[in-house]
Amino acid sequence: MKKIMKQMAILLMVLSVVACGKKEEVNKESKQINYKNVKVMDADLSEINKVAVSSGSLDSINETEEITKTRVDVIEINYKNGDKVKVGDTIVVLENQDVESAYLDSKARVISTKADYATQKTTYNKYKVLYDEKLISEEEFLDIKNKLSSSEGTYRSAKAALLKNEKDYNDLTVKAKINGTIANLDLKLYQKVEKEQPLFKIVDNEKLRILSGVSSQDVIGLKTGATANIYIEGSLEPVKGSLYEINPIANPSTRKFEVKIRIENKDSKYKQGMFARVELYTGKKEGILVPKKAIIIEELYSYIFVVNEESIETEKDGVKETKEIPVARKIRVKLGISNGENQEIISSDLKESNKVVVIGQYSLSDGDYIKEEN
Repeated sequence: MKKIMKQMAILLMVLSVVACGKKEEVNKESKQINYKNVKVMDADLSEINKVAVSSGSLDSINETEEITKTRVDVIEINYKNGDKVKVGDTIVVLENQDVESAYLDSKARVISTKADYATQKTTYNKYKVLYDEKLISEEEFLDIKNKLSSSEGTYRSAKAALLKNEKDYNDLTVKAKINGTIANLDLKLYQKVEKEQPLFKIVDNEKLRILSGVSSQDVIGLKTGATANIYIEGSLEPVKGSLYEINPIANPSTRKFEVKIRIENKDSKYKQGMFARVELYTGKKEGILVPKKAIIIEELYSYIFVVNEESIETEKDGVKETKEIPVARKIRVKLGISNGENQEIISSDLKESNKVVVIGQYSLSDGDYIKEEN
């Protein structure tokens, strides 16, 4: 009896081992086919627009500021802030008695010295005839000649003084020097304004600019005429801009090269001082672009999943075989240029032959078996 019990125990152990082996084989086979469905795209090189991103505020390309040259009284104001003016329009009229007196005195002096000069010239011509006929001495003739020269000098000096005083007098009638819009005008009638004080500005709001900075890497090959997208505060759509000036010397504090970008503003929608973000197209390069949604951010680092064909050894019914199965591998990448919805990715582990997972990546772990969906 003991012998029979011993044989039954051995049989049960053998059956248990066989059962475990079959279970492991089933589990192994099951594990091999536990795929996760994903969508992928080829990591092909493509041409990318290089973009330098910066910010700044809008400024007028053309503007003038009027400043008092002497103490004045305001006696006429014809425009207010926001009014559009054209070249030659009278904006304000000022008064200064000393300037007016100097102008009138210089006018009278010119008339007087001109008359004296004319008299001296007539006298000189008469004495020249007498001198040529030897009817007067050389000493008498030279005296008349010197008087003519002195009179001419006085007359020229009076004309020069008149030109200056006339300009100062005319400047009391302040006219627009450019077409534009009145700004910073804060005057009252009969207000006294001290010397070298600002009166107002005229700004050309139809032609605005923004100052930006580009790195030494971006400035190489950059040329005037390059295009830019300007995103102005309060506006969802970008405004097109054009690069018209590049400073060839870097700013010593920022190490960036200042560039000036022009934008058209014919409807005067945008104003000076508005904040804007600039996307300046600085050239083209080759790189690998993927949809931004394909990138996973973890602890401030960027990752993607790529597809590797890896050899997996399986066994079924005692027969071993090797299969090439797509496996998801997680790699860390650096972010390059953004191109709308796409992002350049840079990694030494990324090859042009790779495929990048673009849908299903958030459910993956490194080493998962995957199946590509159409």
